[in-house]
This record gives sequence, C-alpha cells and structure tokens, in this order.
Amino acid sequence: MNILSHRLVYQVLIGLVCMAVLMAVLSMYLQPDFLLTLANQVWGCF
Repeated sequence: MNILSHRLVYQVLIGLVCMAVLMAVLSMYLQPDFLLTLANQVWGCF
C-alpha cells in the first residue's frame, strides 16, 4: 500500500469513530430520563 491509501484508510477510520460517537450521543436523547436530568442541570445554573 502506498502513502495515499494509508491516508485514506486512516481518514475512513476516523470518520467511522466520529459517526459512532455521534450516534451514541443522539441515542441518549431518546431516553426521557436523560432529557429530564439534562433539563434539571441546565435549570440549576439559573
């Protein structure tokens, strides 16, 4: 493999890791308990 293909594989892996992190965060918003806790924490700042 040459340098260009190593770079492409590296970029694809970084993209997949970022996508997995984003999907994990977005899945937390589907849980009502998490949203309630988040809202209470934000409200506690005021």
